[in-house]
Amino acid sequence: MSSKNIYLAAEGSAGNWEEAIRICGKCMMEQGSVGQDFVEACIEREREYPTGLPSNIPVAIPHSKAKGIKENCICFLRLDHPVRFYRMDDSEQYCDTKLIFNLAIQEADDHLEFLQKLMKFVLNEDVLQQCSQMPLADVPAFIEKTLR
Repeated sequence: MSSKNIYLAAEGSAGNWEEAIRICGKCMMEQGSVGQDFVEACIEREREYPTGLPSNIPVAIPHSKAKGIKENCICFLRLDHPVRFYRMDDSEQYCDTKLIFNLAIQEADDHLEFLQKLMKFVLNEDVLQQCSQMPLADVPAFIEKTLR
């Protein structure tokens, strides 16, 4: 996955997890990478299979393998205030996060492989700390380099 396929949503605010996913989806749609059906599929999937990861620096990894994906991409969203995502390991519990990595990966094999790489990435506290603090414009190249 090249940096041209890693898109950013502007830093900002979301009132809840669904709004955060919609911000990512809008960014990916503006780039021509996904359609509206992908965004709706991510929201539906999040309701059934939450993606909050309660690490030292909590993150969420919403994703879907919907047909609305036109090209593989990831949207990184850094919020100014955390929103609540329910946890992937216990859907009755939640974590509040400012960092969202929304994935749009077409092929099942690619999807699993990339999700595994991203899990290693988001479990690395130093890497997440850098994503939290570096200029937003530097994040795509940093993600690409670190995921190799």
